[in-house]
Amino acid sequence: RRVLFRSGDDLQPVGSAQPITVAGVQGRSQMMQSTSPFPDANGQPQREHDWLVTVPRPDGSLVYFVFVAPEADWNQFTPAFNAMLKSARFRG
Repeated sequence: RRVLFRSGDDLQPVGSAQPITVAGVQGRSQMMQSTSPFPDANGQPQREHDWLVTVPRPDGSLVYFVFVAPEADWNQFTPAFNAMLKSARFRG
């Protein structure tokens, strides 16, 4: 069994899920926080932000995006994450 996404055992939602539109499709956005599995530069545990965006597909499947960054750097990464969502395109 492969683990594709792993965060701290304390992954918790922050607030409630919000609507979001990705490539013209209505989806859901959920912010979360956890302790990162990667220590900071000083070897200490650090908090991370995890942003889950889900988009339903016509065939009943689900496309999801997970954006992760250390809490201290979140604002630095947010523009890139938003640009990635704006560039998303779906076929069919």
